Amino acid sequence: MPKLTSEQRRLASVDLTCTYLDNYYSEWRYTKVLTLQKLINNRYEFYADLAPQVKSDRDETGEATIAQEIQNGLYFDTIAQCIQYIEDLFALIRASRQPEFFIRNIITYKAGEVTNFIKSFKAERKHVAAAFHFPDDLPYDRESDQIKYTEGAERLTGYIAELVQFYKDYDFFYNQYKHGLSVAMRPLGNIFTAEQVAKDKAGEMPPFLAAYDNMNLAAGFKKGTAKTTHGILMLGFTENVMPYISQLGEENNYLRLANPADWPHFHLDILVQKALMTKCCLQLFIFNYAGKIKPGGTTFTFRLPTDYKTKEVTQCSYVSKPEEFKKK
Repeated sequence: MPKLTSEQRRLASVDLTCTYLDNYYSEWRYTKVLTLQKLINNRYEFYADLAPQVKSDRDETGEATIAQEIQNGLYFDTIAQCIQYIEDLFALIRASRQPEFFIRNIITYKAGEVTNFIKSFKAERKHVAAAFHFPDDLPYDRESDQIKYTEGAERLTGYIAELVQFYKDYDFFYNQYKHGLSVAMRPLGNIFTAEQVAKDKAGEMPPFLAAYDNMNLAAGFKKGTAKTTHGILMLGFTENVMPYISQLGEENNYLRLANPADWPHFHLDILVQKALMTKCCLQLFIFNYAGKIKPGGTTFTFRLPTDYKTKEVTQCSYVSKPEEFKKK
């Protein structure tokens, strides 16, 4: 067997990486988010025949379960898809830092390292340019071209900053949902009344989204799971709990509800928007990285966002020598 040289490894990695990217479906988690959005919006019709099998024993019709527990579960599932979508993006970015070992690093997935990479990522233009494989501070002869390039780079930097902040805000809720279902599917422990179900059907009962936390308030404020603007809501405040609340708190051994950072303005549209933004960034990364590792000659082409909602992009190109930079 011939010995693998550095150059042969690079060439092999290019072929394998291109094969991987050709088979990558960047739309999948966005599709899942749209599917969950459709389920939430049509939950009474979709779950009508399933409700008798999954409803609470205290829920006679099953509609109270659809209005509260099932709807909350679908919301948490949507959050999970958005968080995983962002992890997909940063896993690709992280793997691309070692092009010759891209396949090893993307397939042998190290969730903790990806999470730390996201949370420590500095959403500054120079770092975003390196992550998305385009040159920073390209000079252009025409002012209009310079403006388009600069605006695109700044826009992408803004997208990444927004996604990193969203990840930090919602990672706790994702983990509580993923590990042990430590989320409040029935936040206050009560089955919805017929009046509440009627309000939910009329769109007058926004979901109360909350996850359980057990940290004492000092630790909760530091971590961001406790906020004075949300109020402090502790559950199970019984006669057996009240006298010992301080000690239970010190032990991180009591129940408290935590709401999303953007509560009470949280809405399903926030999750759909973040998924669409992530999809845009994923597609930009794939185009740019594929062009970098397998360029067509001496000219390199990359894309920057114009509007993630409409899929509009600005396409730029440059040649290997700085004095020959040009705009397509």
